[in-house]
Amino acid sequence: MSSQCHWISSPDSTDHVCVRSVLISCLLLLGCHDKNGGGVDAMTPDVPSRACDGRAYDLCTDTTASSDCMTGLTCRFYMMANFTICSPACDATHPCPPDEAGGAVTCNTMGRCRSNAPNTCTK
Repeated sequence: MSSQCHWISSPDSTDHVCVRSVLISCLLLLGCHDKNGGGVDAMTPDVPSRACDGRAYDLCTDTTASSDCMTGLTCRFYMMANFTICSPACDATHPCPPDEAGGAVTCNTMGRCRSNAPNTCTK
């Protein structure tokens, strides 16, 4: 805003320009939202939208029997990443499935797929 804007009413044309500028700015701020109707809720952190059901890279807890992972997946704790996920086996002929965002996941030296983060789900 210009330093010439006065908040007291006067017939001066500068005041009309300032008031008009403030109104236009407010309308632009109120009118801007995402096409999905996000509003204020769109600024909140992501909330898991599903329960972890044992698919690749879901959180798990049973590192002994992998009972909370789908068949063929092993519940593994990755110490350096500090999370436990259902991990598929991999090798040169069986590459890792992509993560939930579609990103590539590499096969580690132990023949296991480890995503950069667990899937967004609740355990």
